[in-house]
Amino acid sequence: MRITKIKIQNFRILQNISIDLEENLSLIVGKNNCGKTSLLLILDKFIGGGASKTNFTFDDFNIQFKEELKDRIVEGKEDTKNFPMLGINLKLFIEYNDDDNLSNIGNKVIMDLDPKNKIVVLSFEYSLADEKLKELTRDFKEFCQKRKQEKKKEKDVYFFLKEKHQKYFSLSKKSLLYDLEKQQENDSIFTDLIKEKIQLDKIISFKWISARRNVSNKDSDKTLSSQSSRMYKKLEANNSDSQVIDDFKEVLSKTDDDLDSIYQGLFKDIVEDISRLGGVKKDDSNIKIVSSLQHKQLLEENTTVTYGLGASGHSLPENHNGLGYMNLISMIFEIKILLHEFKKNKEEQPSDICLLFIEEPEAHTHPQMQSVFIKNIKTLIEGGTKKSDSDSLTLQTILTTHSSHIVSDSDFEDIKYLKKVGSLVESKNLKELEVEYGDKKDYYKFLKQYLTLNRSELFFADKAIFIEGDTERILLPAIMKKVDQDTWIDEISSKKEQSLPLLSQNISIVEVGAYSQIFEKFISFIGIKSLIITDIDSVKSIVQKNESGVELTNQDGSKKIENEAWRVNESDEVSNSSLKFFFGDKTLKEFIALDQDSRTLSKDSKNKKWEKDKNGHLLLVYQTEENGYHARSFEDAFFHINKSLISAFTFDKDEKFIGNVHFPSLTQTKMKQFVKDEIDAWSMATAVSKKPAFAMEILLNSTDESVKVNDGKENITIEKRFSNWNVPSYILEGLKWLKQD
Repeated sequence: MRITKIKIQNFRILQNISIDLEENLSLIVGKNNCGKTSLLLILDKFIGGGASKTNFTFDDFNIQFKEELKDRIVEGKEDTKNFPMLGINLKLFIEYNDDDNLSNIGNKVIMDLDPKNKIVVLSFEYSLADEKLKELTRDFKEFCQKRKQEKKKEKDVYFFLKEKHQKYFSLSKKSLLYDLEKQQENDSIFTDLIKEKIQLDKIISFKWISARRNVSNKDSDKTLSSQSSRMYKKLEANNSDSQVIDDFKEVLSKTDDDLDSIYQGLFKDIVEDISRLGGVKKDDSNIKIVSSLQHKQLLEENTTVTYGLGASGHSLPENHNGLGYMNLISMIFEIKILLHEFKKNKEEQPSDICLLFIEEPEAHTHPQMQSVFIKNIKTLIEGGTKKSDSDSLTLQTILTTHSSHIVSDSDFEDIKYLKKVGSLVESKNLKELEVEYGDKKDYYKFLKQYLTLNRSELFFADKAIFIEGDTERILLPAIMKKVDQDTWIDEISSKKEQSLPLLSQNISIVEVGAYSQIFEKFISFIGIKSLIITDIDSVKSIVQKNESGVELTNQDGSKKIENEAWRVNESDEVSNSSLKFFFGDKTLKEFIALDQDSRTLSKDSKNKKWEKDKNGHLLLVYQTEENGYHARSFEDAFFHINKSLISAFTFDKDEKFIGNVHFPSLTQTKMKQFVKDEIDAWSMATAVSKKPAFAMEILLNSTDESVKVNDGKENITIEKRFSNWNVPSYILEGLKWLKQD
């Protein structure tokens, strides 16, 4: 028996969302403010320790729902299209099988006796019934009239409901009929679980570990020590006949006897004083102070967790260790304690389903520790689920995280991605991507491995840049800095409001070579604003010749022709597979003619194709004509617009060659030819033997300059970094587009 799906309506940011759960561990990821904490809180409010209607506040209602409620109360509207249920709703879809014990759900909880239908839907509502809506509308009008008569300031319905919502909203718990044919629940056919006095805690038990854990490294902190006391209490309750617990009690009993004789001497004077003052009567009220060590309370104040220092024999108190280790150990203690609470005591059966929620386990821990935790969490949880050799509890775990390291070491199929779409939050299962990729199983396999091993931060990014290779990867941060500087200078001089710099935005940079099409389904899936920076890769059809210059022929006698990388102005086609994927098999001239609006795309949800959309969330940029020249690659474009940089580091003022010192990765002969105009930028690009080294040399040879800008009041001095080289225009175009919201 397990929960397969959770549906939530009108709770905080979660207006209408459905989240699938895995059998064991479900990892929920997403950017900030996408509802991860809201998911935890609604579970706690409905099925956690404090489940009651007083647990809800008016601020728990979704904003759009509040507006709908206002329209109904103030304007008298009755549109139920967006909000068929007036209130907060949580639905748990539970699937059982023939081997499960159905004693807790068999009586009135199961709504369909069809043996094929093995779905139970538990619905929890904090809602407004029709008659209560009428009462609320009437009361609010009277409230407004009274304030008007008393000449008090007018208040809106939100003010009225903030304190009085509990008068009108009520808590209900239901079991809904699940329509197997329609594959959905039927809200109109249900059993009232409160009226039927169904004990829900026997069906489901919910416990959670908050991200706000109590560990600290203050001298007074004894979090771990107090947890050891809690752990013993659970162990003793579940294993009262354990030999080790019996031994513990036996030692306490012997200690009681030893302390009795010591107490007689220790408290002798005070007993005599009491006797002398008439507080003791012979053979009636003799006072004797005895030891009564209680095994359950003994550990609470008298157990200390310490850290041993290797073979030295020294040990230190728990608060001397780092917060990361304390947090990890505390979390393990807490998990073990909660597992014992799930098992209950020896006489009680565990709930049919035990749901454990762990919020952001990465707090205070370094990346390696996060990886170790997620690699072992399944083993830790599975090892604690056995109640006895013949009995075990059904445990499902939900884990939320902002850690790319935890995601990297997780099973891809366990990941649930939450994302905001307008005012709504959606949940997507990453394993659904396998269906999206269809026959291209190798693409899906590559994506799965690449994301989990290299680029898990994409799940938490607001924007993404997909680049070709090492040169762009090394130079892009510097290029983004240059864009930010130029934008800032322009905004100051033109008195514009300062925009958010690129380097201050949550942008993930991903190196994909010329295969960005492999990521297209993922880009569409997570829906983040994405920029693809690629090369136009122009090619020319050339007749192949042998070493003697004789033209080669095919078996049919025709000339052997192959496409070779060539200058753009002498080429006809492009070889870039990404460009062909997104725009079709166009000629070189057609690619050159595409403007920015034509290269801005969105994916049609019906035909699953990327189409032109000037408001789309994907832009592809590649080399364009600049200063009368059209480059083929990044290096080609860079050399063309930065000839002055290369010249400055090729010869010194005495015409002595210094290129081997400043740009050792370049072919020295071609450097000399380039600055003397004997070869063009395209030929110079072939002189780059080691692209990462060349990119590093650009940064090493960069210089700064001071620029004065007048903001209308005074001159402001700005230090411009990387001022002695320029950025190719196609990259500037893409980054300026990405910079905008």
